[in-house]
Amino acid sequence: MDSTTIAASFEDIAELATEEYNFTNVGKYSESNNKVLAWDVPLTGGSFLITYNGAVKAGIADISAVTIEIDEQSKSVILNAPAVEVLSSTIDPATVQTYDQSFSLVNQLDVDDVTTFLAAEEENAEQLAIDGGLLDKAQTRAEELLTSHVESLLAGTGQSDYAVTVEWAE
Repeated sequence: MDSTTIAASFEDIAELATEEYNFTNVGKYSESNNKVLAWDVPLTGGSFLITYNGAVKAGIADISAVTIEIDEQSKSVILNAPAVEVLSSTIDPATVQTYDQSFSLVNQLDVDDVTTFLAAEEENAEQLAIDGGLLDKAQTRAEELLTSHVESLLAGTGQSDYAVTVEWAE
């Protein structure tokens, strides 16, 4: 096997991942027999079972977008943070195991079938994580981290008694 780098670049990031949903799933891919004039052509379909592990991470995509307001009168620090979001949803390729593979000579397993299937499974896992409260947990954890960071910066200063709050963008 050989590969050639076509393009490469470095990009600055400022992600703050605050929560991770880990999953192990079994998925089934099934392709019906081909039809000719509304008749099934035998041995032209295929299917496989696949197991895999993955993770969905959530947090603040760009921590540099957090702004700070200091209100001397109310003795408060307000952090304005962007909404938390899913940062990544990935299946670990090293964990992918295929079982019960059935394809005919006429209809072989295609790499596109597997990649399309795995991409759909990543989207399903992302939705399950969101439905399970991933974004709420990520926001709570991000708020804890931002608040404790600012409180530690204020400690030992004339503003150490300021209340720190986080306001989230919609």
